[in-house]
Amino acid sequence: MAENEAESLEIHPITFPPQVLARIEPELSLQRHLSLGIRPCLRKFEEFREVHVDQGSLSRYNSRSGGSNATSNSILGSNVLKCGSTFVITSITGAIIEETVPLRSENIGEEELMELTKRRDEVGKYATVFPLVEVERGRVGAPTDEEMTLSQRLHDCILHAGIIPKRALDVKCGVRITGKDGDVKIVYPDEQAEDVTVSHLQQQKKWSYVLYAKQRVFSRKGPVFDLCWNSLIYALKDTKLPRAFIDERATDFKMTVRTRGRSATIRETYDVKCDPEAWVPLNLVESKIGYASNFGIVDLDPEVQLNDDEDEDMELPTSLLLADIDTEAEEACIRSTISIIGDSSGNLSSVSLVGGGAKITPEAIRNALSLSRKRSADLSSKLATA
Repeated sequence: MAENEAESLEIHPITFPPQVLARIEPELSLQRHLSLGIRPCLRKFEEFREVHVDQGSLSRYNSRSGGSNATSNSILGSNVLKCGSTFVITSITGAIIEETVPLRSENIGEEELMELTKRRDEVGKYATVFPLVEVERGRVGAPTDEEMTLSQRLHDCILHAGIIPKRALDVKCGVRITGKDGDVKIVYPDEQAEDVTVSHLQQQKKWSYVLYAKQRVFSRKGPVFDLCWNSLIYALKDTKLPRAFIDERATDFKMTVRTRGRSATIRETYDVKCDPEAWVPLNLVESKIGYASNFGIVDLDPEVQLNDDEDEDMELPTSLLLADIDTEAEEACIRSTISIIGDSSGNLSSVSLVGGGAKITPEAIRNALSLSRKRSADLSSKLATA
């Protein structure tokens, strides 16, 4: 046997399916797809995912259910949005709170402060929603950082967009009256003639609605803020506020509140109830409603491009604008993003630019704004066909 006898070795290349390669090397997978003129989700660079909307099927006042939901749940507005393989289920619930400041109190200092801050108090004219976002991942426990960040961002964007005026949440409380013949009816201030009891109640007390939104995200693929925002807007458009009333016997009810000393104070209390059938629509500022879209900017790496010899002389762009970020590969590798909330006319309520990766050029911003207008026009037309 020869001393330097060489041993023969066979080397086989290792191949991975596209799904496995996207998890092992998401950057390489993304660059290889882009060099072929297609994205890992098999969409074009500026193509959005199709959106399907199911409007109001979970709502209490859903007309399609024949009123069967009126006594089965407390959902005031709902929406189910499907975008690609991702589902977002949004439900709006509410509560009624009593204003602590008397309606006709004379507070000169507060009036002066309001006059000084009038220019800065535009936000104070509008209300917001208190959302709770849950991204389902097959686990239970405390909310994640992503869920808390999404909830806070939705809350702030609704408030600063000026979509819900505070006056739209005012409760025009009625009074339930029992007539001499035993008939019971509810008198509302905006539907009946002047009533002494109702007028007295409106002058003394003020109530308002508070809206809560619960959003559950299933089969998450890519960023979900724009999906949650659009589903929340659809749900708000479907929201109907229940009419509230009190019994006439409770309008003059007073409760004694004792303190540590001998003195006692008298405070009026009211048991506000909601009408199980009557409702009023939530009046939104339609001109300020916009829909969200997101974009990513990525630089092409010439070292990983897959081009034939005959295509070597073809000039390729150095960076690409990708609409509607999708898949784990795109979300993990694209660090320069543009998030836009606006309508089809170009009116913007929120624009967010995040750098750190590819350079965000003015041309890319103009192109993203143009695509967002088309996207808003498409999303606003979904309700007509829902």
